[in-house]
Amino acid sequence: MGFIKWDEQWAEVFTILFLALGLILAILLESALFSYLTVFISGFAAARVYYLKRFKEPILPFILIIVGFLVGYLIGSIWVSRVLVIIFFALGFALSYYLHQKEIFVSFKSDLFIK
Repeated sequence: MGFIKWDEQWAEVFTILFLALGLILAILLESALFSYLTVFISGFAAARVYYLKRFKEPILPFILIIVGFLVGYLIGSIWVSRVLVIIFFALGFALSYYLHQKEIFVSFKSDLFIK
C-alpha cells in the first residue's frame, strides 16, 4: 500500500470499503424484513458515530463514510424498495441522534454512564 498516503486518504479508503460492505450486505440479505432491520440498525450506529465525533474531529470524513455505506446498500438492495431503505435509515439515524442528545444513550467515558 505504498501508493496510498494513509494520513491524507484514509477517509476515501474507508468510504470505498464501507460502500463495498453495504453492497455485499444488501445483496446477501434476501429477506425484506432483515434488510429493513439491518438498514435501521446501520442508521442507528451511524448517528452514534456522528454524535460522538461532531465537535471533536472534522466531521466530513465520517459523513463520507456513512454516505458511502448508504450508497452501497442502495445499489445492492434489489429485493427491497430503495425509498423505504432511505426512510428506515433516516428513522434509525434520527432516533439514535435524539436519544443521544437527550442523554438517554451516553458514551462510556461520560459522567452519566453507570459503572
